[in-house]
Amino acid sequence: MKSALKVAVLALLLLVPFVTVQAAPGDVGIVLLHGKWGQPNSMRSLGSVLESSGYKVSIPEMAWSGRRLYDKDYPAALREIEAEVKQLRARGAKRVVVAGQSLGANAAVAYASSGLDLDALVIFAPGHFPERGMGGRAGQVGAARSKAMVAAGHGDDLDSFPDTNQGRNRTVRMTAAIHQSYFDPDGLGAMTKTIRKLPKALPILLVIGTQDPFLPESRAMFDSAPAHEASRYVVLEGDHMGMPNLVSGELLKWLEPLAQ
Repeated sequence: MKSALKVAVLALLLLVPFVTVQAAPGDVGIVLLHGKWGQPNSMRSLGSVLESSGYKVSIPEMAWSGRRLYDKDYPAALREIEAEVKQLRARGAKRVVVAGQSLGANAAVAYASSGLDLDALVIFAPGHFPERGMGGRAGQVGAARSKAMVAAGHGDDLDSFPDTNQGRNRTVRMTAAIHQSYFDPDGLGAMTKTIRKLPKALPILLVIGTQDPFLPESRAMFDSAPAHEASRYVVLEGDHMGMPNLVSGELLKWLEPLAQ
């Protein structure tokens, strides 16, 4: 009996080093960025799934929310994301993922392409494409007007500009400089261009729905990013707006290696 007990104790001791070096979901922090005109509540369900699996989660209200409506320019919005990443690091996250839907995905790409702190990038149902003539003729005229105002030294002047979101249109009042920061077809919001500018190869998960209007072009955007062996492109049955409630299974599966 004593011999058997010694063997069991020895086996347990041999396992201790293995156990202590293992990472866990708690070592991974995830910033979830909501879409255009949305609110953090649109990410609550996904955030709850991630938290129940042990991940640290942050869901900030961003400058493009329905309440804020572009109250800060895009670089300032990226600094808000950076602050959330720092908070997750302070909470013990060894790896941080920045993830977003629609304009939130656009911001995640802009954040990564700016060389700011993150370890992995998640893009689901990407949206906001000023480089593709977003908003039709009205959107292009609005972008040209804000550009001209900035060039003429009137970047801080307020004006009303058209905005569009999955076929819905509204007019938003903001300064010309703020508008240009999001709607410049060659600027931070031009996601199909900024994704090519990632300063290093990152693990990327891009998830898009079968009914998403960007589906035909999404694979080319994914392939234009620096290649990484952990990157994945996934198509799910669903549409653009509903993706936050469909993506949890694929996201959890993809996150597993980061938590090891």
